[in-house]
Amino acid sequence: MPPPAVHLHIGEPKTGTTYIQDVLWANREALRTDGVLLPGRRYDRVHATRDLLKWKPSDNAALPQSWERLTDEVNSWKRRSAVISQEFLCRMTSEQVAAIIECFPKSQVHAVLSVRDVARLVPAQWQTLMLSRGTLTLDEYADAAAGVGDGAKAQAMEEHFWLRHDSRPILQRWVAAVGLENVKVITVPPSGGDPDELWRRFCRATDLDATETKPGKVSHASLGAASAEVMRRLNARPEIKEMKTPEYQKSVNGALSRRVLGHRSGSEPSLVLPEAHRAWAEREASRLMQEIRAVGIEVVGDLEDLRPRVSKHEPVAPDKLPADELLEAAIDGLAGLAAEHAKLAAKSEKRNQPPKTGGNDGHTSTSPLRATYRRLRPRR
Repeated sequence: MPPPAVHLHIGEPKTGTTYIQDVLWANREALRTDGVLLPGRRYDRVHATRDLLKWKPSDNAALPQSWERLTDEVNSWKRRSAVISQEFLCRMTSEQVAAIIECFPKSQVHAVLSVRDVARLVPAQWQTLMLSRGTLTLDEYADAAAGVGDGAKAQAMEEHFWLRHDSRPILQRWVAAVGLENVKVITVPPSGGDPDELWRRFCRATDLDATETKPGKVSHASLGAASAEVMRRLNARPEIKEMKTPEYQKSVNGALSRRVLGHRSGSEPSLVLPEAHRAWAEREASRLMQEIRAVGIEVVGDLEDLRPRVSKHEPVAPDKLPADELLEAAIDGLAGLAAEHAKLAAKSEKRNQPPKTGGNDGHTSTSPLRATYRRLRPRR
């Protein structure tokens, strides 16, 4: 049997990647039965790709072991294909991309890039920034992405956005490494359409049998405008700034944002690109569509999906929302955190309770010495 084809879903972020990854892993056994491998455990690919981003080929150091474990499993696979979906791969340099391809010496490597209209990308990426200590307003971040922001911070945020979403150089790096015929672009369908369409497009791009899988629901809830603004203001507090990254990820990003405020999105104004940047978004869409056509990359979907649609939601500036809306979101956040704390306290108390006694003599029922004594003592 020929070596397995390797399909690398390389991003971009905020293009439904979490949804695709959730569906992949929910269908892992069905895919395996069909000859498709998802290597490693659920989040191994995340850790491996992060390690790979830190690795520099010029240092002549060995590849990160976390990445080698994934590739070893793929290279040992004797059936038709393997799929690795991780959006950080779009940020790899040309040298890193070449090293990745060399990890699969006998397999044909295919790269799949999912892209989305910039009018939805900007607020989505800003929201993600609010989950990572960001303090820029949505207007400031949109200015930065559009190249009209002022100052060093705006320049850094412009680079932050385009490092992840400048599709042309991303595609150029991967086309140079695997060949034009082995690169595909998936367009993210417009809002309001069939929720399963993105999964079907991914299946076509990676040669998966969609009839053998079950699409899932979107599990990565977005924040509404008020909750995102609460996060932004919270990030500016000294107590939050002093938190170490693991503490922030667990207590602020995890507990507050994802498990508490994420449930409010349906009752809050949605995040929409500021109206002042609508014309810029139209120009960017035309540029991207022209560049993809010029290169001749196969498109799964419709390039017209990249044209911004008129949102059914009115644009709002989260930092200018009425105080009572922000207060309500903040109180919900406090209530949710109080409930989280109560659960943790109950678990901690349960763990710290002494074992129940097993008799009048005070010995615990779980004591090995007591159990041995009971077995050996003479019966009356």
